[in-house]
Amino acid sequence: MAERRAVARPTRVAVVTVGRSDFSILRPLCRRLVEATEFETGLWVGGAHFDPQSGMTVGDVRASGLPVWAEIDAQPEDRTPEGAARVMAGQMRGVAAAALRDRPDLVLILGDRYEAVAAGVALVPFNIPIGHISGGSITEGAIDDVFRHCLTKMAALHFCEIPEFARRIHQMGEPANRIFTVGALGLDGIRERPAQSLAELCARFGLGGDLGAGYALATLHSETRSLAITDRMAAAMVAALEAAGLPVIYTYPNADPHADRIVAAIEAAAARNPHHHVVRNFGADWFYTAMANAGLVIGNSSSGIIEAASFRLPVVDIGDRQKGRFHGANVLHAAPDRDAILAAITEARDPAMAARLAAFENPYGDGRSTERIVAVLSSGDVGTWGAPKPFSGPDPLYTGERRAVA
Repeated sequence: MAERRAVARPTRVAVVTVGRSDFSILRPLCRRLVEATEFETGLWVGGAHFDPQSGMTVGDVRASGLPVWAEIDAQPEDRTPEGAARVMAGQMRGVAAAALRDRPDLVLILGDRYEAVAAGVALVPFNIPIGHISGGSITEGAIDDVFRHCLTKMAALHFCEIPEFARRIHQMGEPANRIFTVGALGLDGIRERPAQSLAELCARFGLGGDLGAGYALATLHSETRSLAITDRMAAAMVAALEAAGLPVIYTYPNADPHADRIVAAIEAAAARNPHHHVVRNFGADWFYTAMANAGLVIGNSSSGIIEAASFRLPVVDIGDRQKGRFHGANVLHAAPDRDAILAAITEARDPAMAARLAAFENPYGDGRSTERIVAVLSSGDVGTWGAPKPFSGPDPLYTGERRAVA
């Protein structure tokens, strides 16, 4: 571990959060940065945090006790591609104003949301260094794929999840000495989550005392590369879950175009099936409790690819949103039709799958990404982060063969 540097003043770090999904991942890192004397840290809160359909999760950010430097409310009137573009424009204006006022030395941005890339675009003219978390992966069925790679090219520092992603970032022209393989940051919250029981979960969200462990935890998002299949995909998932006879907890989709159609489908399913329930927003700790008590995860969320593996859960991944994304052997793919999804559910519930996952380890890491990121930020020279990126040849860490995954 590199030695910590001496600083004349704390390094000012702004952390962008644009919705429930990234805030749950970023929270352990934000807490550590706030506690560290060498940093002065605040949140720039925007995007879907201000979306009423997603639960107005800006309230969760405020309640966390973390310092909030800026709130950027740029919600659209509708869930359309034009609405998403309007959000991006509003985010850019808000981030530009925050950059002028807060004067950060570094801005941390996670992932691939359209609101997140808007923040990055706004920062480029200011020459403020960006630290990008979770770059290098592929999700062919979502426009997020484009946004993620855009953020990679804007960033000065890269904190990625596995060596394969580091190699991809390096192939995109980023120097190896600015790429750090730290594991998936989302796993840190799992390791640190409070002990909460299924009974407490049911009471907190009104799920009924007869839910029982082993339910399906379902989260479906729009395929933003193929919006026309949204209705068919949502109907197929619901029909397969009804045919399987499983209790289900649905969570709301991200604030993407056509998300309202998915909401309509899951709300209708809950209305006609007494053992189907809808929770708009669990919050990070309760979501991990829901995952800990589930029998399988279904849908097309990144949480099924990354976090579910820590609970040794089988996952039914529907359609192409996550196509091309690295995953473990717990993930089963299904075309977006009822019979294919039902077949995958049956395979996921087979005792052979449980036996296969008995000793399964999450290939995305050990839940200690926060300490690795903080170590990098503590040992670096803030004055060089925004400097032109030097060319460097291939580094052995990033050129080895892809490792096998159990």
